Amino acid sequence: MIEDGDDAGHCSSGLSAKNYRGATAEDRAIYRKWMLGMVVFYSMLLLISGVVAVVIDTSPGLTRLTTLSIHSTAGSPRSN
Repeated sequence: MIEDGDDAGHCSSGLSAKNYRGATAEDRAIYRKWMLGMVVFYSMLLLISGVVAVVIDTSPGLTRLTTLSIHSTAGSPRSN
C-alpha cells in the first residue's frame, strides 16, 4: 500500500523549513553544516570562475577581436 511520503518525487525524510523547529538538535546542526557547505561551495565556484575569466581576458598573446578588425591602408606602390 502507498502511504504518506512514499511518492518517489517527494523526499519526506529531508529537513525543510516546515519541520526545522521540530527536528532534534543534532539534525539541525547537520542541516546548518550542510547549508553552510553549499554556500561555501557555490561561492568558491563563482570566485574561481571570476578569477579564470579575468586571467583569460588579461593574458598577453591572445588574439583579440579588435586586433583582427584593424586593417592597414595599403598605399599605392607607385606614388607619383
